[in-house]
Amino acid sequence: MARDEQRDRFLDLLRPIENDLENYSRRMVFDRRDCEDALQNAVLRAFRAFDCYHDDASFRAWMFKILTNEIFAINRKRGRVARFEVAVEPDEIEEFPGLDFAGEITLSWEALADALDEELLAALQRLNDAERAVLLMRGIGDLRYREISECLGIPLGSVMGNLSRARQKMRDAVLRIRKRSCL
Repeated sequence: MARDEQRDRFLDLLRPIENDLENYSRRMVFDRRDCEDALQNAVLRAFRAFDCYHDDASFRAWMFKILTNEIFAINRKRGRVARFEVAVEPDEIEEFPGLDFAGEITLSWEALADALDEELLAALQRLNDAERAVLLMRGIGDLRYREISECLGIPLGSVMGNLSRARQKMRDAVLRIRKRSCL
């Protein structure tokens, strides 16, 4: 394939997922100033390796994997401050109208992003890398469990466990914030 054709094909596959990659990157990096660097580096790496991409693979999953690796490298470089979680009783979950009876988030990601305040963003950052990556790949990237497993190089059961823990921690954070705002 000629270089121009390869570039055009790469861009045709990239354009539909640009916003999802950007949203994912903004939520995954510890320092917002690193978001653009992570995206640019990931796109450059992907383009350089595009001849290794196979049409039978999911381009979306492939890009999320490259971006995740780039973000993990940047975050490792920046370091991280550990924070502690506060326990919330399970019966308090039902008080939040954005969750259905099973505790699933029923708001769209756009509505949730609009509602995110600094405390909730901080709670998202307190998730460990795997939990945050799995939660955002599923929510923003709309990737299947198997695709997430391949992207992160972790077993399918770990994907489900990390997603469950991440959702619970975020529910707890929402409830804490809501409880504080009602006082």
